Amino acid sequence: MKQLDLRQVSSIVFKASKVASVGLLLLKILSSVMQSILILVLAEFLNSVLGIFDAGAKSTAYILTVIAVYVFLQLFVWLEPNMTELFNTHLLVSVRSYCNNIILDKYSKLQYRHIEDKLTLDLLDRVVPNAETRLVECFKSYLRIISFIVKMAGIMIILASKAILPAAVITVCAVPLFFLAVKSGRASYEAAREVTNYERKAGYLSEIMLERGYVYERKLFQYGQHINDQWREDFEFARILKLKTSIKWYIKSKAGSALTAIISAISAIALIESVLSGKLSVGLYISLMGSIYALVKVMAWEFMQNVDSLANAHEYIKDFNTFYALEEESAENTKAQLPQGFESLEFDHVSFKYPNTDMYILNNLCLRIDTKKRYSIVGVNGAGKTTIMKLIFGLYDNYEGTIFLNGKNLKEYSKEQIRSICTAVFQDFARYALSIRDNILLGGLNNIEAIRDKDIDRAVKDAGLNETIDQYENSLDTLLGSNFREGQDFSGGQWQRLAIARNLIGNSELTFLDEPTASLDPIAENQFYQSLQDICLRKTVVIISHRLAIAQNADCIYVIDNGTVSEVGDFQQLMADGQGFAQMYESQKGWYDEEK
Repeated sequence: MKQLDLRQVSSIVFKASKVASVGLLLLKILSSVMQSILILVLAEFLNSVLGIFDAGAKSTAYILTVIAVYVFLQLFVWLEPNMTELFNTHLLVSVRSYCNNIILDKYSKLQYRHIEDKLTLDLLDRVVPNAETRLVECFKSYLRIISFIVKMAGIMIILASKAILPAAVITVCAVPLFFLAVKSGRASYEAAREVTNYERKAGYLSEIMLERGYVYERKLFQYGQHINDQWREDFEFARILKLKTSIKWYIKSKAGSALTAIISAISAIALIESVLSGKLSVGLYISLMGSIYALVKVMAWEFMQNVDSLANAHEYIKDFNTFYALEEESAENTKAQLPQGFESLEFDHVSFKYPNTDMYILNNLCLRIDTKKRYSIVGVNGAGKTTIMKLIFGLYDNYEGTIFLNGKNLKEYSKEQIRSICTAVFQDFARYALSIRDNILLGGLNNIEAIRDKDIDRAVKDAGLNETIDQYENSLDTLLGSNFREGQDFSGGQWQRLAIARNLIGNSELTFLDEPTASLDPIAENQFYQSLQDICLRKTVVIISHRLAIAQNADCIYVIDNGTVSEVGDFQQLMADGQGFAQMYESQKGWYDEEK
């Protein structure tokens, strides 16, 4: 989709629902035209009534006809808001469906680095929530301004035909009000930009107080009042800044509106002479003055608000275009042939630092992984272990050096091809409120036709979940999560085993396990180590951890320190060397002695 402008926003709304958008347009134009016709009809009625005792008085039938026309027009004016609301509701639903497809499609294609960028998060907070409402409101502001222009043009034409000077003055007064409203709209949106971070923080603090996942510690530590105070501080900062901006432009806009009202009053006085001279009928004067004052009221409130809203929408569209211009992952070729099996993975002098930072997380890293072997990548927290996985899976590609997969540059593979060879359980695994079976099958969607019940059973057994699942009446079809009445809630360790089973179900031959036993108790951890023996016969397994006991059975251990490989070898070699690995292992040995 190309860059949006206000005209293209209207185009999107028309595409979403031609009936509702055209209906709104016609309603607004008809309503505005009716206002001008009402002036003439009301003037004719008043003149007829005032001249009822004159010799040339209109007939009763004529007067009744004028009344009937006036009532019909007024009835349309009364019903127009209800018809407008009906079209608005239909339009909003249609645009929501259309707009969500655009935004969700774009969001799913964003390069991963944008998801971790704080400025991009601010942008997403401004663009994504209620996007359909913002776009529809922009379209409606367009229509309201068109309606106002038609209404004002009709009244000014009637007024100018009798007294051109007041018409010209009122028209000229509308110009500075327009530009004042534009500045107000821009200032309001700029204030919204400034407070986005505070509003997001307030929203997060609100989640802490309301969501179930925090309830245990909230009750234990009794931090409710403290979080409430922080929420109020951030919320009030955002509210007061927006309020100050609104008050500033409110005063300016009302000062301009007051000037317009004064000029309109002077115009009313000036027109009295035309009435006395007979150039302007009493009925038309009364009707015209009522419409002029109504118009001034519209200029003072509705017109200013609509222009403000349109200017605000223009700034929103700038943000929307910035969001839509964010770099996407390269398009996947779904017809591309998937590689057959895994042979090797090699990091050749790879260095990497995260965007907008100066510190290298990986620094001249070299390591190699060959098929059907067990590997451990160990090191303290922050050494760069998880970053290695992010590079392999293409979450970042702005690294220095080369990564080879099966002897071929990793950047020459599509994401689909990489993920057909490699899979992973990240430390921050997801918990899906689905059945146990569906939770597992999510890991094998690229080969779901080939997955049989025995494959699921084997993954469940390897992950150490079989005894847990056997306790449930519905077995693999048991619904998980506390979101639903019939849902069963797993413990942290059980959720982690389920994530491991999801990883094992696919046909990928290279498996990365990031801190796979972090949520497991010592017995479960030991059982998992035993199950690795069978897993390694089918897959090449790489375990990433800061817990060194897991590395005892590895064919090769890479010790990562400050983003580079500081030691490499099997367990006996590294312990014999007595260097950093051996020292870390000895410091952790007490953990396992206590557990035993």
